[in-house]
Amino acid sequence: MDAAATAQQQIRQGEALRHVLFATVVIGLAHTLLCFIVLQLNFYRETGLSFPQLFTMIWAGHLALVLFVLCGFNRRLRDPGMTLVLMSWLTLVLLASAWYVDHVRLSVMVLFFAALQLGVFRVNFLRMAVLGGVCVSAYLAIVLLVHHHHPASIELTPALIQWGAFTAMVLAMVLVAGEISSIRGQLAERNQQLGGIVERIQEMAIKDELTGLFNRRHAMERLGKLKEMANRGAFGLVVGYVDLDFFKRINDRYGHSVGDEVLRAFAATAREHLSGRDFCARFGGEEFLLVLVKSDLSRSREFAEDLRRSVEGLQFASVPGMKVTVSVGLAEYRSGEDLDTLLARADEGLYAAKEGGRNRVCIMEEMNA
Repeated sequence: MDAAATAQQQIRQGEALRHVLFATVVIGLAHTLLCFIVLQLNFYRETGLSFPQLFTMIWAGHLALVLFVLCGFNRRLRDPGMTLVLMSWLTLVLLASAWYVDHVRLSVMVLFFAALQLGVFRVNFLRMAVLGGVCVSAYLAIVLLVHHHHPASIELTPALIQWGAFTAMVLAMVLVAGEISSIRGQLAERNQQLGGIVERIQEMAIKDELTGLFNRRHAMERLGKLKEMANRGAFGLVVGYVDLDFFKRINDRYGHSVGDEVLRAFAATAREHLSGRDFCARFGGEEFLLVLVKSDLSRSREFAEDLRRSVEGLQFASVPGMKVTVSVGLAEYRSGEDLDTLLARADEGLYAAKEGGRNRVCIMEEMNA
């Protein structure tokens, strides 16, 4: 993993930790304080668990969630912020405390909206609706069970009115969350479209539209950077000029559509042969530039010969029997040499290949030796 990816992961982990801490500490403290006030007003019914026992268990759960994130286990989850997990946990503890609260149960359950708020921009509408439905149903079940087991501690009609008001507010918030989720989806789709447009513009700026190979300007920029690295002895560098033999005759005889097909076929063949940092660029018309990194003249000649034979074996369904060949001139970079001189030597090799009958690879250094 590179440094940028590591830094990005650390940022996401920090955001997830802040998200968990906010939910557990802020909402947890508000819940604890509110229930403590309920206890002081004698509205807390200690049947089963006392207040200290209940909230010791609740805060143990809060602490477990925080430790889960601090240990980095949340990174394995699809949502490192554990939004739905947090919302579900907070809903559970609110319902647990609602069982013990009499008369002012609604004041405790109102904190459910804080839990819902966590998921407005992170959880889809369906999950929000399910969680809201579960909470409303559980709240009603608590009211009915308390009335059944402890009828003296609850007035059923006011409790049902409170539940109805709570249900209406939950429904309204879920609908708002659904609208926000819809808007978020539309924005995500538009951002994706814009990203595709930006990517397309970037490709158009550096690539030849017909062949998909780098254009001349971008190829020279990349070659300049590779030259600086080669100057420091990082690797050997060989460049080659490639020319499609008698390409004008193909255009004149079969038309420009067939000529374009030939150019695309050559580009596809070149891409199949290239690897690593090597690249091919269209310099204009039927002329191409090969840049072979971590190579020398011997290996580059083998590469160029393989490419030449592959092009010679191309078949074109639109013009059966048509043969296409290429001429190649290679030159190896010399330390301290400027690019114009390097390319001029490759051009001399290309000229020699054409003069020698075409469909061949020539290296000026070998011819002058």
